[in-house]
Amino acid sequence: MSDRVLITGASSGIGKETALLYASEGASLFLVARREERLSEVADLCRKAGSPQVSIHTQDLSVPGAGRKIVEQCLRSLGGLDILICNAGYGVVGPVSEVTPEEMERVWRVNFQAGYESIHAAIPHFLAQKHGRIVLVSSIVGKKAMPYMGPYCATKFAQVGLGESLWGELSHRGIGVSVICPSYTATEFSTASYKTKGVRSENPTRPVKGQSPKVVARALVQAVKRNRREVHLTVSGKLLLFIDRFSRSLSTWIMATHGRKEREPS
Repeated sequence: MSDRVLITGASSGIGKETALLYASEGASLFLVARREERLSEVADLCRKAGSPQVSIHTQDLSVPGAGRKIVEQCLRSLGGLDILICNAGYGVVGPVSEVTPEEMERVWRVNFQAGYESIHAAIPHFLAQKHGRIVLVSSIVGKKAMPYMGPYCATKFAQVGLGESLWGELSHRGIGVSVICPSYTATEFSTASYKTKGVRSENPTRPVKGQSPKVVARALVQAVKRNRREVHLTVSGKLLLFIDRFSRSLSTWIMATHGRKEREPS
């Protein structure tokens, strides 16, 4: 039987590329995102790539209970679940003093709480079938934070912590847990992020830089196959964490300096 894979944030970027990779391997897919038209386009591409079954579900993951709902719907649509990929993400860029508690709650719900709800709903199913894979798409800023991204960094740190706990609880019971920590990736994330007044405006003509979402997707799929607990993708990200092992003050200074350079108003 082919794998049955649930992917959130599947309408673009890392989620879309991951869906296409799994489709090419013959997996059945349950794709979740807010934008129905974009999601339908990705579903068509996945069918052409070789997926025998593709179901889509439009869902705002900031709604309480959404994470549990999508797992229940996936089990009904695909008849089961083998790989749960919590990829959906939302960003707020700005000083913490300008990010309201209400906006922080939305970031938390999309980036962490919905994934937690999905995992909580999937675990009994995984335990009953004695196998399954959980993937949390975090970030390098979930290992080392930078200024003007406090709410986003907090949710990504939380994903790393949850992944470590889950690995300790489930890895010996046949359930794999992988946390993926990309560095900046060339997706729609930057333009889609909410920005407060207290950050430098981006140049709309400036090309989006960063690693390719295809590279991240390939690393994610390989992490699942090899049962890797945590994955860091870029040389710069690995170097930052190496420095952090020996001098947290230096790594903190590096990220603070870089964050202020990129975002601090002139």
